[in-house]
Amino acid sequence: MRDIEERFPYECTTRWTWTEVADWCEANVGAYDREWFRYGSDIAMGVGGEPIIDRYRFRTEQQAVLFRLRWSYSG
Repeated sequence: MRDIEERFPYECTTRWTWTEVADWCEANVGAYDREWFRYGSDIAMGVGGEPIIDRYRFRTEQQAVLFRLRWSYSG
């Protein structure tokens, strides 16, 4: 996990479905595991009624800002 955090130092979160977000990241940020990375969802959160939040990490600050502008949420 430390290697991931070093390679992708900018973390963002979203409640949008991973399929929509991953397609967008591939088209607008670049290749998975080169320009961005996604942690798997914690499905246990959904069982307790909590919203499922996915975490994405990015290689550059600009990529993270672009992601936040498109996929961020209030809450």
